[in-house]
Amino acid sequence: QLLCVSSTFGKLPEERARSPRPDTSSGPSISVSPSLQPATAGSLGLDLAASVETTLATTRPAKIPTGVNGPIVINGQGYGGLVLGRSSASIMGLFVLPGVIDADYTGEIHVMAYTMYPPIVIGAGQRIAQFIPLPQLTSSITPRESCERGKKGFGSSGVALLTMDLSQRPKQKVTITYQGQSINVEALLDTGADASIISPRVWPRRWPTRQSTDLVTGVGGCTLALKTPRVIVTIDGKNITVGLSVIELPVGVSCLIGRDILAQLGVVL
Repeated sequence: QLLCVSSTFGKLPEERARSPRPDTSSGPSISVSPSLQPATAGSLGLDLAASVETTLATTRPAKIPTGVNGPIVINGQGYGGLVLGRSSASIMGLFVLPGVIDADYTGEIHVMAYTMYPPIVIGAGQRIAQFIPLPQLTSSITPRESCERGKKGFGSSGVALLTMDLSQRPKQKVTITYQGQSINVEALLDTGADASIISPRVWPRRWPTRQSTDLVTGVGGCTLALKTPRVIVTIDGKNITVGLSVIELPVGVSCLIGRDILAQLGVVL
């Protein structure tokens, strides 16, 4: 049996009724979509609605788009906050997983939700969650990464979820930085390699290398590799400090990213 969320999904009419209040021209003004509004004058949250019809056919969580982009601007100040469920949604069998929206997030806000009673249809425009704006009390603390979050979300600062077409060789653009100078290369991701390798064809001649006793073993046998000083490898917006092996690679491969870097990124395949 297909369960459709009622068009009356939300608070009771008497709860939505607004009592007269004085002029609010000097109070907070929210410069976002008109659909992002508090339900009543005393509401702490801003209602979030599904922007498209979504069917939850299983009990697995799903991302439901809202059509609202961050940050939420109130009186010229961008706010992050919490995405929480609504009691009216929960009683209908739709459960929202709490989420954090950062103040520097500029992508579309999605609601993570699931049901224990599939299938359930959520109509476009149905209010399913609420956004609770919060001040950023961590703004005076030096961040671990210098780049802003931008449109990256859903685990982008935790486990690395690299998206790539596995019908082709798994490659990723990386930046290698040494003493303030950088080069950009396209690297082959190889979970079978213990150490990361760069070809001498792309390693700048002005950057130093040193002799090493490290052996690189491949199909063709063992090779004694040169070693680079510790460099910063930036991949998918994350920085890893590591020493690379310098050895000739096959034609078309400039750099090989092995488990020494992938493990630090927390890559999950």
